[in-house]
Amino acid sequence: MSIQHVFARGLATLGLLWALAACATGPKLVSHAFSYEGWNDGWAQQAELLAFSYGDQYAPTRANSRDDKGIGNSWGVNGPMPVGEFLFVKWRLKATGEVFEQRVDLRQRLPRDMTDHELTFVIDGPQLYVYVVTPERKPAYGAPPVLRTWRSKFAQAYEIFPNAPSR
Repeated sequence: MSIQHVFARGLATLGLLWALAACATGPKLVSHAFSYEGWNDGWAQQAELLAFSYGDQYAPTRANSRDDKGIGNSWGVNGPMPVGEFLFVKWRLKATGEVFEQRVDLRQRLPRDMTDHELTFVIDGPQLYVYVVTPERKPAYGAPPVLRTWRSKFAQAYEIFPNAPSR
């Protein structure tokens, strides 16, 4: 075996080890969901969503209105993805044209394990509400507590913004 061949194998092994180390230090992927539903939650009639972002540079969940016409009333993603450290939402009230935006730090608000949980938000005038929906189903549709999000009619959910969780 020539010295060049040994050197090339050594470099290839070093490159593989470096790539594996880089993967190990990347964001942890957790199977969970992020979504919003303006029609079912009742805010689509009063507000127009202009932008949202769930998470940081690794987040696949972000959108901005390019023509200032809004980005739609519902959207969702479900599967392995990094748990976001923040949620940013920008919206406009249809009646007044006022624009609001809110950035919520999620680091101390989300459960330790987001597996199979869902993060969603509701707009009510100038106020943003953020909820975690658990995988635990209610014994009956509409059983209390029913929150601002329609998902709380069939699944256990709790508000994490603006109020602290009450679990």
